[in-house]
Amino acid sequence: MQRTYQFAMTARATLSPHELGQLTARARVRDFADGQFVQYQGDPGDEFWAVVEGHVAVGRFAADGGFTHFGVLGAGDLFGELAFFTGVPRQVDALASGPARLIAIDRPLLRQLMAADVGWAELLLRSLSRQLAATLDTIDAERRLSIRDRLLAMLRVMAKESAGGDRVAATQQQLADLLGVSRVTLGAALRILADAGEVERGYGHIRLLRPPGRNGFI
Repeated sequence: MQRTYQFAMTARATLSPHELGQLTARARVRDFADGQFVQYQGDPGDEFWAVVEGHVAVGRFAADGGFTHFGVLGAGDLFGELAFFTGVPRQVDALASGPARLIAIDRPLLRQLMAADVGWAELLLRSLSRQLAATLDTIDAERRLSIRDRLLAMLRVMAKESAGGDRVAATQQQLADLLGVSRVTLGAALRILADAGEVERGYGHIRLLRPPGRNGFI
């Protein structure tokens, strides 16, 4: 169950009930209360996580305390693999969204799993390859598309995954953070879309006014 921009755009591998069973038979399941941190941005990537039950919100906290959501993960989802395999610090914060149960997969446990079933190696390679492909697509879009078109494409993905259907609950600063641009640049692109009748700006939300394919926008 993946929602919002970055994670919704990435076809990530999901554990099957059999694989979840292999995990729970070999490792302790950890319980997290609603709002409890699973990991912090900047932490070492000594392990990665599998969601057994519940949901985990992934994103980044800004200096002012605001949280930019990158995705919401559900049962069977993995996260933290990139930091684990590359040795770089964690790039995101993660916290339980409601009660959640997770398993931390460290190197000894991963070796046990792969020794018992080579499918684990294939699963992780597939997940990492898909994330790399999505990253390359994002880089290509940044080279080819204007900020306006990238913003509209992102808003459409976020609206599709939201309960509101045509609304995106996000501030301009959060949208700027997601696109990697300044708030001024984001505001200018948003004004262009509003003038073109593509969006309507509200307090803390953006409403899409046209379905995809009505004009030259993506």
